[in-house]
Amino acid sequence: MRLNFYFEFPTPDVDVKDIFYHNDTTHLISSAELYRLHKNIYPEIEFKAINSRELDWHGNIGQKLSCPACKYGHHFLIIENPDNKKYFIISYWDKLRELDEYSYWDLENCVEIFAAVGIQQNDIDYQPTDIKYTPISCMSLHKTVEDKTINLFNKTKITPTNLFFRGGKYGIREYIANNDSRFTIDDARIIPADFIEEISPYSINIDINGAAEISCRTIDIMGLKSALIRPKLSIKFHNELIPDYHYASLKCNDLGNWKDVADAYVERFEELKKDPDQVEFLATNGRRWYEENGTISAHVGLLNKLIDLNKLK
Repeated sequence: MRLNFYFEFPTPDVDVKDIFYHNDTTHLISSAELYRLHKNIYPEIEFKAINSRELDWHGNIGQKLSCPACKYGHHFLIIENPDNKKYFIISYWDKLRELDEYSYWDLENCVEIFAAVGIQQNDIDYQPTDIKYTPISCMSLHKTVEDKTINLFNKTKITPTNLFFRGGKYGIREYIANNDSRFTIDDARIIPADFIEEISPYSINIDINGAAEISCRTIDIMGLKSALIRPKLSIKFHNELIPDYHYASLKCNDLGNWKDVADAYVERFEELKKDPDQVEFLATNGRRWYEENGTISAHVGLLNKLIDLNKLK
């Protein structure tokens, strides 16, 4: 059997392990790692890595058009049998629902979709779509953040005095920034290593739903062994991320009522500030999930476990 791996290369030669990747985006690195791992495990299969950065929507070398949800885009690893055109999608795109909105995907030949993020049907209350997908896990966005977390997670932490969030202001984030003085929301961009340094001193941190529902901050915060406050997740993972065990879930049933969501953040924050044992419980369990699922190495191991290449025959 022949199999093609289509992904954007994080280093010029993906057949050689590169300690210093030219691009530190985790899903590009994990794609390269998975490709090399499969080459080693299955010597009877002819594997070929193809840099999707050089491909147009049809899979031909040509002008790359801006379309993050289109086939051969930055956010996808595609594993394809070139002889029968059957393929897997490993998706890191914010809005999986858009696969149905764009052409060139040839979804009738898609055997299985593995989704790390982006299974919500809208960006208001983040209810899940009816798209069938295989749950995997989510990672930090940058390897530099994962690397820095190693030296930060065990440092002594202090209780924050206010609810702080750094990220783009849109949707519910913009609403809270404009209407609720109990939050500090800063949309100024800083480098990833500085961001992880910024939130690492605190025993409690928050994530606010964004374009993909879950953001990398959820993984970053758990990696830092900090208690995470966030809305209950719609996306499923292979190893469940359990509300009020791995993270403090908001006590709010209607995520489309943004005022109630903001109130729920404050309520959980005030509860946790008074309960250091619960903070430690959530932080410890969140860190354990991160170690077992949220690092590049753990993510690649999980994909290797779940992907059945025989389905592409």
